[in-house]
Amino acid sequence: MKHLLTIISLFILFTACSKDDDSYEAPPEPARRTVIVYMSGDNDLTSYVQSDLSEMKTGRKQVASNENLVVYVDRQAADEKPYIARITDNGEMETLYEYPSDFYSSDADNFAEVLSRCLQLCPATEDYGLVLWGHASGSVIEKDSIDNSSYGSRRAYGVDNKKWLNIPSMRRALQSLPIKWKFIFSDCCNMQNIETAYELKDVAEYLIGSPAEITGYGAPYNTVVPALFIHDDTQMYKSVCNNYHDQVDAMGGHLPISVIKTSQINALAQATRQVLPTVAAAVPKDDFGQGHIYYFGVVKFDAWTGHTYLPNEKNFYDMNDIIRWGLSEDPTAYQTWHSIFDQTVVYSRMSTYWHANYLESRGGNKAFKDFTVTQETFGGVSMFFPQTKHDNSPYYKHNELIKQMGWYYAVGWSSVGW
Repeated sequence: MKHLLTIISLFILFTACSKDDDSYEAPPEPARRTVIVYMSGDNDLTSYVQSDLSEMKTGRKQVASNENLVVYVDRQAADEKPYIARITDNGEMETLYEYPSDFYSSDADNFAEVLSRCLQLCPATEDYGLVLWGHASGSVIEKDSIDNSSYGSRRAYGVDNKKWLNIPSMRRALQSLPIKWKFIFSDCCNMQNIETAYELKDVAEYLIGSPAEITGYGAPYNTVVPALFIHDDTQMYKSVCNNYHDQVDAMGGHLPISVIKTSQINALAQATRQVLPTVAAAVPKDDFGQGHIYYFGVVKFDAWTGHTYLPNEKNFYDMNDIIRWGLSEDPTAYQTWHSIFDQTVVYSRMSTYWHANYLESRGGNKAFKDFTVTQETFGGVSMFFPQTKHDNSPYYKHNELIKQMGWYYAVGWSSVGW
């Protein structure tokens, strides 16, 4: 009955928000699981779309026929409109719907409509998975559909012609759908941060991704796709992480990756709120200096016009490392907090450093590695820590922008002076 009501709800939602009701066709027989890959490729990643689709076709051949792999594809191609296709068990692309005109894939309403249409076209009897393919840049945001024509990428997902989908808007779009995702796998940079996880905690059971910048070629879908259809949760997310991490490592890359169990995030927020006064008092308010993990050097240049990168703007520190550091005088408090962290971040694969592709393309260092990573310090999830230097930035007001994220209030940043 539960799955029948879900499918009925999908039909009602789809017919209410369809861009072209005359195109409706009866849905096929429901699969066990439907995985939707949202390929936001109308940007400088467009050259990777076809190679990743080819990998998905190869991976799909290793998946049972009673499963659905659906792709939404939007890339830079004047003669191609965005479309939805199903990859069949013999590795063929079956176009299900082609949109009549181009639109911003980073618009929240369009994001919700595309996913709703995919769900209606390929329903499932058991559960659903979502893959976010494209650019992303962490948790700190400015406004909806950010126009970054002046100062480069803000913190959001899925840039399309210089406009981005911020994370709270993504949350609201996903909440409009009548399902909860089994997992959201982010094949994009910097998405495994606790602020984003807190926003998405009610729309998915597991969040899989990297806190760092990933390589341009992204996930090896020939091995990741079969893992996405494993119906044992633990085996599924471990296989996704291992296949991704190990294949990138074999190619000379470096990829930290982790899994967050969203049902535990509220408990982690409460535990973090309890220790935050001690941590905030112990760590510097200006710059953490070298020797500690950071995930993203905040840039002050536009990705299209090439403003100068300022390497002193370090940001997105490893959550476990900073809490451990801040509680170094109270190991019992750290162990209590860490036990809850371990129940939330249920799996991770460590890397000793990670790539920064766009820095290398502009003559900078090709990797973040001016720190030491160990099993003790590595947590695999980043967290924003306010610093006084952000107040003086002419471009990014991170200490104010973080107030748009629910995590800021959940852990009580204002109570410790921020």
